Amino acid sequence: MAPLEPQEKVLVSEGFLETVHGEIACVDCHAGNPAAADKENAHKGMEPYPALKNPEKACGECHEDIVKTGTNSLHTTLSTFPTILKTRADMGKWDKIDEARSKHCAGCHTSSCGGCHVSRPKFAKKGFINGHIFQKHSDPVNQCTACHGSRVGMEFYGSRGEGDVHTTKLNMDCVSCHKAEEMHADGSGLPGRYHLKEMVRCETCHQGLEYGSVRDHEIHAGKVQCQVCHSQTYVNCYSCHTGRDKDGLYYFKNKKEVEGMKIGLNYDKGAPDANYDYMLVRHIPIDPDLFKFYVDDAFTNFSKVPNWKRTSPHNIQRKTWQNANCNNCHGNRELFLSTADLLDYEKDANKSVVVPDGKVPKALDKTAPFSVDVSKVKTGMVVDAEWLHKNIGKVVVVDARPQGAYDKGHIEGAVSFDPTKRGIRSGIDDDKMLTLVGHDKIADALGKAGIGADDHVVVYDKDGRVAGYLLWILEYAGVKNVSYLNGGIEGWHEAGYHLADKPSTVKAKKFTGKPNPDVVVDNEYVSSVLDKPEVVVLDVRVLTQVQGMTKHGAAERAGHIPGSVSLPLSALYMDNAALKSPEELVWVLKKNGITPDKKVVTTCNSGQHASAVYFMLRYLGFEDVSVHDESWINWCAEE
Repeated sequence: MAPLEPQEKVLVSEGFLETVHGEIACVDCHAGNPAAADKENAHKGMEPYPALKNPEKACGECHEDIVKTGTNSLHTTLSTFPTILKTRADMGKWDKIDEARSKHCAGCHTSSCGGCHVSRPKFAKKGFINGHIFQKHSDPVNQCTACHGSRVGMEFYGSRGEGDVHTTKLNMDCVSCHKAEEMHADGSGLPGRYHLKEMVRCETCHQGLEYGSVRDHEIHAGKVQCQVCHSQTYVNCYSCHTGRDKDGLYYFKNKKEVEGMKIGLNYDKGAPDANYDYMLVRHIPIDPDLFKFYVDDAFTNFSKVPNWKRTSPHNIQRKTWQNANCNNCHGNRELFLSTADLLDYEKDANKSVVVPDGKVPKALDKTAPFSVDVSKVKTGMVVDAEWLHKNIGKVVVVDARPQGAYDKGHIEGAVSFDPTKRGIRSGIDDDKMLTLVGHDKIADALGKAGIGADDHVVVYDKDGRVAGYLLWILEYAGVKNVSYLNGGIEGWHEAGYHLADKPSTVKAKKFTGKPNPDVVVDNEYVSSVLDKPEVVVLDVRVLTQVQGMTKHGAAERAGHIPGSVSLPLSALYMDNAALKSPEELVWVLKKNGITPDKKVVTTCNSGQHASAVYFMLRYLGFEDVSVHDESWINWCAEE
């Protein structure tokens, strides 16, 4: 989230004076000296965040009942977090543990009414979101997902996966489900957050499903958490470490994040409405050395509670890969948490969550007819670490990450080519912003990097998006044989292969490839095909941009191209550059009306993400694909 300018953080709009809160004198909430003629004296004794210091006085005089319970709500106290830490901890070292917790963990939580009703939360550096005007409902972008961004926000709005059907189909936001009764509820004494009786549950709206027309609901109701069948993949974080840097600044850093999905046994049947046997579980980043900077051996009771914990991803879809066919789940050992998924230090902690072989549902002999045509998939366009290791001297390997990441470690022999820094797109101030430059300039940049038109070029990065973008550029420029390294740099490292730290020797070549103009289209072309049923204009941006809630910094306005189809880029790329099976990817596209018999034009803000999806479609066997190079930035500038 972009920071606010200093004046934006404090500027009180004239509209505020016409509201109920605007009728209250500033000093009634903020104190200070209204009789003083200068700023310094006027601000003496002023409290900038009154609800943080004294919510009973600042808010409780009018909202007494809300404040009475809200000051003990989970948003204010995060009470279940220290409760669980104490379960793991050596309580003789609690003071040090609690110091670390307060320095590194408590910052994500608002601790005041204002962080949900008038300003950005503390974690998002505060600042008014509408000139001091108080809002009854929280802003989902500037407030809710300002904190709940890395999981909930990314899942809900399609920065990871397709996004959530509740927003794509029903235009719902956070408070549509999570209403005041839940947000203001007293969370004191709970063993975990799912034990809050006011917490919304799927069944709050979706009642009596076991008696409806869907056969699988009757079979699974009461046995399986709803999200097992209706969620997409989600991120799992490993080994968060905390400390202070050389400048004394507090930090925390995750060792790695892996997108995936695991079903575990329900270890928490004491929670309300959680009597099912199977649930989704997410790896949380705690490990025995979480607070080692502050105290050694803090968690001598680490194994008392699991660190593969119950989760409720906010990326619900009515149709998912799990429920597309019974045997996508039944008999699929990989989908269920096993001992092999556990690190050594967490095996005891998760015994109650692991699904033993005997409890993995058996594959069914008879299922509904189901088939996915992957006969057109160009399998050679994706290679794995083992294949690349065997063919390392026969191909040109390109690292598409930033130069700094390349310098820290790269695949032996790989050349560094970050396509965002090579001058192959126009500038932000040009008439056509961020569009491809002439083919001669692209050919010159590729040749200088040692890339030839006749080479087999294998590209990798960290999350797949930039690699896909470069692969489109290579195909446009005239390279005939390109491949994507499945899993990227992390997949190479996980496979146990060596990383080099010295730059590879680059031998410049004359690039002789001819441009392929069919893979690039402009605004005029897109406008001409919007009403043609045989053409899909595919918008791959996140849902907040498609729905007009946020916009790219270079775009004149928010919104989308009329008639375009929305499917976020992350529906096709996982966070760690690992790809889902071709069957699942083709199925997701077909579910959204995107099939190989149609012409597909991909579009985004600047063409970069659209290019990454171009590569994915080509890999999956789509023959007629083009990138809307001008994309939304230039589209809305010409309206």
